[in-house]
Amino acid sequence: MKQEDIEHSIREIQKGNEFLREKLIQYYQPYILSVVGKVCKKFKTWNDDEASISLIAFNRAIDTYDPQKGRTFLNYVYLIIHRELIDFFRKENHYQDLMKKGDKLLEANHVKEAVEHYHQEQRISNMAAEIIDLNDQLSQFYIRFEELETFSPKQKRTRKKVLDIAEDFIQKETLVEQLYRRKQFPVKDFLKLANYRVKTIEKYRKYIIAIIIILLHPEWNNLQAFVLDKVRGEKE
Repeated sequence: MKQEDIEHSIREIQKGNEFLREKLIQYYQPYILSVVGKVCKKFKTWNDDEASISLIAFNRAIDTYDPQKGRTFLNYVYLIIHRELIDFFRKENHYQDLMKKGDKLLEANHVKEAVEHYHQEQRISNMAAEIIDLNDQLSQFYIRFEELETFSPKQKRTRKKVLDIAEDFIQKETLVEQLYRRKQFPVKDFLKLANYRVKTIEKYRKYIIAIIIILLHPEWNNLQAFVLDKVRGEKE
């Protein structure tokens, strides 16, 4: 979603359009969870307190966002969620040791820390934007980003095989066009041109489609790096 579209939606919501608020919240749910995961350094679901707190923070960000202050909406949301979660951690005494270490590091080298923090924010914001774009594409195939983890291969060897399938598939322009036109994986036509097991494709079909979409978007640097690292960078 473009920044100007976001600002228009928020203006309407701040005027009282609650239906549009619900749509915006639903649209940015993957982003909210991605921020929660980054701040907590652990994957969280909507059943966790941190996710609920972040959803409330997102709502507050909608109500208080002012584009005239020069900050993008996603960066503003990140800061609000980050602040609310840190307050939560402090109250629960889960964050005290980390905060002490952070204070010492800030005192020792506050300039370096500030620069690193800025770059981290940028990476998080860029990754979140890519995830939102990917989620838009996946919705055309009736796939939700949240369910990809369920359909992803658990073993490195299988992840490598799935990546091989996706890389072979995108070399065949007619099949790519067919995939987007029919909104389903052309299994039979693909197997006429490539030697893979139909069982593997059927089992990981949703995940394969997601990888194909990511590979077809080279501008998604963070998602592509994540996919390649997941296949090549992890041990069994």
